[in-house]
Amino acid sequence: MSSIVREFNSLAEFMKYLDDEISEHRRRLGELLKRLEELRVRAEQEKKLKSVLTKLGVPESGTSNEVALRNLRIIINPATSQELTAMESAIEALNNRIAQLSTIRKEVEVLGGLDVEVRLAVVYVDGLPRVLLLRM
Repeated sequence: MSSIVREFNSLAEFMKYLDDEISEHRRRLGELLKRLEELRVRAEQEKKLKSVLTKLGVPESGTSNEVALRNLRIIINPATSQELTAMESAIEALNNRIAQLSTIRKEVEVLGGLDVEVRLAVVYVDGLPRVLLLRM
């Protein structure tokens, strides 16, 4: 778990920062979705090839190429299906992050109508704003 504190001179500056962050995440999501499509095509081709080889009597290789550590999985020469699963997990996590940031942005927007000048200190936990400290 990582925590940092960022300072902003106004609510508008913080909201722009959130908008930029959401936009950057969406851009990365688009890139990942393109890669996912490429992987899906490769996985389908690999599946068809394995099916044909199985019909010809070629046995499937059962050797494991995966090592599980406590907090990390290492996959050596991953099969397309393994890459596909990892990419889907990454996309789901990024999509969740975008949704969380968008929800936070909407919640902060309510404060945007204030006529009071404030400075903010924002406590981020794991990349998400969790505490807003407003100073007048």
